[in-house]
Amino acid sequence: MQFVAQFNMIEKVEDLVCVDHQKYPKFILVNENLDLKKRLVCEDCLKAGQVGIQPKTLDQMKQIIIERVKKRNELPNSLILETIKQAENTKQTILDIESKIHSQIETIKSTAERLISALNKVKQENQNYSFFTELNDFVHNQEKSHEEMVKTIQQFNINWFGKIKLKIKNLPQDLDKLLEKVRTNTQEFYQKHYDIIHKPLEFELIENNNIKQRDPCYTLAFSKSDNNVLFSGSGKQIKVWNFDKGKIKEVARLNAHILSVTCIVTSNKVKNSFVSGSECGQLIIWKQKTQQEWESQIQKSQWPNSIILNKYETQLIIATATSAIEIWDVDFNQNKLAFKYSLDDFHTNTIFDLSLNPQENRMVSCGDDNKIIVWKKEKEDPEWTVFQEINSSNYGTKVAFITDQSFIWMRCDSKGEDKQINDKDRLQLYELVNNQYQINPFKFYQFDKDEKFIDFHLTPIIQNNKKQVYFIRFKRSIYILKLEVQDFQLVTKLKFESNLIYATLSEDAQYLVVYLEDKQQYQVHQIKWN
Repeated sequence: MQFVAQFNMIEKVEDLVCVDHQKYPKFILVNENLDLKKRLVCEDCLKAGQVGIQPKTLDQMKQIIIERVKKRNELPNSLILETIKQAENTKQTILDIESKIHSQIETIKSTAERLISALNKVKQENQNYSFFTELNDFVHNQEKSHEEMVKTIQQFNINWFGKIKLKIKNLPQDLDKLLEKVRTNTQEFYQKHYDIIHKPLEFELIENNNIKQRDPCYTLAFSKSDNNVLFSGSGKQIKVWNFDKGKIKEVARLNAHILSVTCIVTSNKVKNSFVSGSECGQLIIWKQKTQQEWESQIQKSQWPNSIILNKYETQLIIATATSAIEIWDVDFNQNKLAFKYSLDDFHTNTIFDLSLNPQENRMVSCGDDNKIIVWKKEKEDPEWTVFQEINSSNYGTKVAFITDQSFIWMRCDSKGEDKQINDKDRLQLYELVNNQYQINPFKFYQFDKDEKFIDFHLTPIIQNNKKQVYFIRFKRSIYILKLEVQDFQLVTKLKFESNLIYATLSEDAQYLVVYLEDKQQYQVHQIKWN
């Protein structure tokens, strides 16, 4: 298909006038500091000395703009033409199928009508008789056999219905041949463009940025109030980093914990304020006073595996290694923490993770006891109570609400007990159906099996609303997934040599920061979004 693009300017020619003299411009000032319409100048403007730089003529600028528009439209127009051609071919093939089917159906109808006509003729002939012939047969005691008449009709049926049967039999075969071409072409065209759109994004390792750290790092978190600040664990210390376009530089070290730091959660409302938890059960709230000076308050808690904040940043919820969920009041402005209550005797083993739904009237937790517990909090009841308990044959290391009515749960293996289970190492979707959260068997993402490795808890699921993706570390790979109508789709994946990796995603989803425990170093990877 030959196509010549015709580009049309939206503005009317009479709209192109200089501001000062309302005359048709002859020149254009290419100056980004000028207002849009003040870039149009006429000859009077030139005479008045209003032009300080060499202008371009209007014709020159028109040509430049046309070339830019043409270049910008080359690929889209080519794609449009390709798609139109594909659609027209599909339409023509369907019309051919319709015509052929119509022709065959008309032939079958015609054959059936001729059969009906012929049978009616036979019927009419059989109903006519001769009085004298019948009298003569009676006198001579002769009886014409009806068997011969029946045999004639049956042979008639075989001949005619044989023709109809053959035509009907050929109909689906012809249809399949015609439709196969449509199916193949449509699938190839669909797959071609699907693969382009869903081509995994590339990672670029930021060079000369692999900073060594001997002490383990179990948690990393960007400041939600300042994307240029990164916090990370370093054994019992917390390092504060300046993060600038993928480059990290240590600016402070915070000392207060007795054992290794396992969790950091940052404030979105108070700049560079955060809470950290460590293996010994210390809970510390931090507030920056100067670049090197931080104010802190220490509280005694239990070993935290996951810490989350409510959206108003007034409550802290902790999943502990001792099977309890602790609720704390928090005040980042005053830099204070106060224990409120604990949910005990529900989980029977280590709790790995928990999450709040957007309305914050539901909470979900999962742990080493193969349980998923959904909690509810009503307006009239200030404390969390059990809404639903789900028992599984597998344990799960991570869980996250993605809407008010659905959450995702990372189903891991069964610690050697049920190695034949097909749905292990899978991200499952639970949806609210008839007031109960039920697994959706059709929406899941199957992670790489990697049988030699297990998935560690920590490194929680991150939902990035800007890119509408989910950041998930599983075993030795980091996945970025998108939930579409049909299923979870892989956006990209980064695999490492070991499962001893702890990572986070920058707030703008442009950078992935990873600590590799086996290499004792940090890496920063830039995500090349299309």
